[in-house]
Amino acid sequence: MILATWNVNSLNVRLPHVLDWLKTNQPDVLAIQETKLIDEKFPKAAFAELGYL
Repeated sequence: MILATWNVNSLNVRLPHVLDWLKTNQPDVLAIQETKLIDEKFPKAAFAELGYL
């Protein structure tokens, strides 16, 4: 099992990088900190397309 953590310091700015990294590395679990987003603005669909909930 591969676990990963990333302090993104604003997910809006780094979303393309995070998604590219997920496609390449395919960790089983990704914990992201400092998204600076409220729950309603979290890009759930972008992660769901890659198989993450």
